[in-house]
Amino acid sequence: MQKSSIWIDAYGAEYSADRLTLLKGPQIPSLSEYRIEKGTRVIGYKAFSELSFLQTIDIPDSVTIIEDSAFSACTSLQAIHIPNSVTKIGVAAFLECISLQSIKIPGSVTKIGRYTFMQCTSLQSINIPNSVTKIEAEAFSRCTSLQSIDIPDSVTEIGDYAFIGCIALQSIHIPSSVTEIDYSTFSGCTSLQSIHIPSSVTIIEDDAFSGCTSLQSINIPSSVIKIGREAFSGCTSLQSICIRILQSDLKKKKHSPIARLCKLLVSLKI
Repeated sequence: MQKSSIWIDAYGAEYSADRLTLLKGPQIPSLSEYRIEKGTRVIGYKAFSELSFLQTIDIPDSVTIIEDSAFSACTSLQAIHIPNSVTKIGVAAFLECISLQSIKIPGSVTKIGRYTFMQCTSLQSINIPNSVTKIEAEAFSRCTSLQSIDIPDSVTEIGDYAFIGCIALQSIHIPSSVTEIDYSTFSGCTSLQSIHIPSSVTIIEDDAFSGCTSLQSINIPSSVIKIGREAFSGCTSLQSICIRILQSDLKKKKHSPIARLCKLLVSLKI
């Protein structure tokens, strides 16, 4: 059915008149699965937002763009396949998809935007392809079921708060392409026991690892020239730390953040 400048399918979903852009998802509450029309190129802003009845959505390989908040708060969404044709996943695209357990990002995507998977509390695993160069702020924040993630060597930037509050995260690989661990990137990752900081890193910003209560040891390479305030505050299990920087550099700081690392620290090697 065509209505002025839009086309409406049998499920009440609205498309642009040329059927290239999906504007609004289906409007039948009893529907659990939906297939987007073949030939669709863009999934529009908030197209499926808050459609809590949908469990599965099929995206055809004609789609190239998923706009901001396209699937935000689809609280029953369990599975979705993103085809290799997709080159852009917008800000907060899957925000608060609390039933989503796994997702594969295609090799055509180069950036994981702000809030993309924020508060996807059932997300246990995610595949990040070598095409991705940037993980923006809060991309995976408060993904409380995420246990491990492998960040490929193509990634050069991990934004503020990217993994804050990922309380099940036990291990993470930071590639040698990353030069800065940003503000509160891993703050509150209470299950994180160990982490390898590559020699490419020069800056560890404020609160980067604060509240990582299971972190037991850490080796900071000589490439690091700045450790921000409270970078390791609240790391109550931290027993040893090796910091390969000049002692003269530490003496210049009146209040070294290293002195505030944790109350169980028994070994500090510089």
